[in-house]
Formats: sequence, C-alpha cells, structure tokens
Amino acid sequence: MPAMGDSETTGADPKPGPALQLRRNQRLGKYRLVKCVGRGGYCDVWKARDTIEGIWVALKIPQLGPRGRPDNQMLLREVRLVSQLRHPNIMPVKNAELLDGYAVLATELSDRTLDDCSRPMAPRRIVAIVTDVLRGLAHAHGRRIVHCDVTPGNIFLLPGGRAAIGDFGIGVQVQGRMKTIDDYGTPGYVAPEQAYGRPTYRSDCFAVGLVLYEFLTGYLPRWPFKWPMRAADRLRKRTSGRFVEFIKKALAVDPNRRFAGAAAMLTALQEAVPRSLRTRQGAGSAAALSQRRTWQQLRTETFLRRYSKVLDCVHTCVDCGELISEAMQLCPWCGSRRNRFDDRTVQSRVCPRCHRGMAGAWSYCPWCYGAGFAPDREALDRPTYHGTCRHCGGRIARFMRYCPWCRRKIQKAWDVWPFPERCSRCGWSVDSTYWHYCPWCTQRLLS
Repeated sequence: MPAMGDSETTGADPKPGPALQLRRNQRLGKYRLVKCVGRGGYCDVWKARDTIEGIWVALKIPQLGPRGRPDNQMLLREVRLVSQLRHPNIMPVKNAELLDGYAVLATELSDRTLDDCSRPMAPRRIVAIVTDVLRGLAHAHGRRIVHCDVTPGNIFLLPGGRAAIGDFGIGVQVQGRMKTIDDYGTPGYVAPEQAYGRPTYRSDCFAVGLVLYEFLTGYLPRWPFKWPMRAADRLRKRTSGRFVEFIKKALAVDPNRRFAGAAAMLTALQEAVPRSLRTRQGAGSAAALSQRRTWQQLRTETFLRRYSKVLDCVHTCVDCGELISEAMQLCPWCGSRRNRFDDRTVQSRVCPRCHRGMAGAWSYCPWCYGAGFAPDREALDRPTYHGTCRHCGGRIARFMRYCPWCRRKIQKAWDVWPFPERCSRCGWSVDSTYWHYCPWCTQRLLS
C-alpha cells in the first residue's frame, strides 16, 4: 500500500477512474465502516472498526468531487499539519494512508463533540473544556500553526473528561507574515479579519471567545459584536466582572486589542476565572483531573506562579514549546533563535529588523539597534513601564536593551525580584533552575 506522501503535490489522485461509493459494513483496508457520524465541508467522518488492532476509530474520508473521485488534497494538507503536533489536547493522527483511491485519516474516537451538548452549559464545565482547548491551541501556535476553524463541532470530548481540538483541515502554517487564504472557516465563528482572508493567532482566540460566550449564556454573538451584547447580564451573573472584561478583550473587533495567542489567553483565563468556578481537586475537569500532569506541566505552572507578574511570557518557543517573551534574544530553555513575533505580538507595530513588537508611540526599537520610526501618538497600545531613562527621562520597561525614545543603550543591569541569580556576563536576572541559557546575552548557564 503506498504511503500518504506518495501522492506528491501535483494534486493527482494515485488511482485513476471513479472511486467506490462508501456504505455500511464496507471494508476499507483494515477498517470496517460501521456508520457515518458526521459530514463536514470536504470530508465525511465514519465510525469504523480496526480489524487488526480490535479498536474503534474515527475515519475522515474525503467526499467525492465533481468527477466522481475523492478530493484528497484537503485531507492530505491536514495530515501534514497535524503530524507536526503532539499534545494531549490535540486530536492525534493514529494512521494515514491511501485506500482504494481515498486518503484516509484515522483518529481516536470521541464520545461526542461540544456541539452535541446543550447551551448554556455549567460554567465550571465549559471553563474546563475551554482551558483544554487553549492548551492545545497554544501548542499549535507555538509551532506557527493557526487552526482557522475553532467551533463546537471541532472540540472533541474524550473518555475521562478530556477535551481536544481537532479538524485542522483549513489551518495554515505561518511563515513570516500571514498570507491571504481563501478558506474562511465555519460561519458564525469567524473573526472579522479572517472573513477577509487574513487569519492570525488572534483569530483563533476570537473564536474561542465566541464558544465560551455561547456556552455560558446560550447566545452566539453576531456582527458587529458591539458591547453590551445580548445576554451580557446573564454572563455577569454566572461569572464575575473580571471575567466579563476577559470576554470583552477576547471578542474585540480590533485584533490588536485581543490576546496575542492562545498561551496569553490561557494565562488570562486562569487569572480571570472566579474562585467559585475553579476546578477543585478531585471534582472533575476536562483534562487535569482525569490524568496525572506531566513534570513539564508542573514545571511550567511553578514557573508561571513565580514569574508571571515580572516576566511577560505570553508566547511559546517554536522549537521546544516552552514559555518565552519578546524581550528575549533566544529561548532560555533550548537556545533556539528561530522565534519571531510578527503575528504574535500584542503591540501595534513590528520591528522589521528583529521581528519583535513595538508600541506605536516609540521612536526606536528597544530590543535591537534598528532604524528609527515615526511615532504614532494616537496608537491604542499602552505598555507597562518600570523605570526611566537616565539620559532623556523617557519611560522604559523591564529588560529593554535600548531606550525607545532616545535610542541610548540602557547601562544599568536589570536585577529583578524574585529572580534568585544574575548572569555572570551581563548581570541581568536569570534562574538556572529553569533556564539553560541567559535570554538577555545568550550565554549558557548550565554546562
């Protein structure tokens, strides 16, 4: 049987002639089709039995095109994207191959999708599900993959209470600046900029906000997304004022006012959830309570508790998936220098030299010695500052290398509590308990 990669990129089906019409109890390779359980824009989903392993699986099989042959290319594209992702909150690829002219993708069989559940849902339950979804999306965003179709029908509820995001069929991989695409996602869950073919990580966050609002209030917000939306009173009664502000940010029409990515949104969600809605130990959660957390998850949680207030780690490394910030010269966990923030920054502009975010009011990039910019005094972004430049008196933020107002190098080392140590080369704050490299001067901390 030829491998899936053997179809090449020409779009030609590997087997000429019309394909077979699928039916119940039909054998497709090692799978026996039982029933069609769903139909999407380009694929049918079948419950099937793996006759060799003796397990139930979900099979995604392309629908027949105008010529009576399966349109395999969308499914092939999804396989290539999902094969880069390994995370408990992303539906994994169990197997992918070409069978009787069909490209077939086998995944774990879920109990049901979120779309099968009633609206509104118990607040604690939907918050736990969305937490799992954001964990999966944060992993995808860390690999520069935008899902583009976050809907209740693509959120799968698995045995043990775990939730996972699936169906990356129209997802895109970011290579520098996002390019225009022609697939817009499911109507009702599409961010405004995605409707114009310009999806970003923020578009996924917008869709998650819509899902959360819908299942907390029973109402799916519609364009023009003006606040207060319908059922906003019910949202406030079931959550809190701080949680409402979180939802308002997630559903901002202007992408620059939203969360930069799923990792930032996940951190904000955990801080905004009222104490009464936080999952209790042993009370049942979408993921954390149904299976033991890995040591990496525990380490990340400990790191966030210690440093989230002093270090703006809202992004993840494209190579190791650990938390990083735009101020870092490299990933302190793995030493990667491949991270760019063109479509992940929360600021209104991007430095073309170092690909880090810049506030509109700044005249110079504070991260590199790049060229100057014409400041935009009416920019909406409002950075948080922690000191002043001793040359011009302009306000500066932690871990800036250059003053964004006068371009002078900041001479004083950033010694920030609660970091326990300072780099022996640059004197800036580090923690070798977590990091292998100094993110400020790139020196290796551990040999």
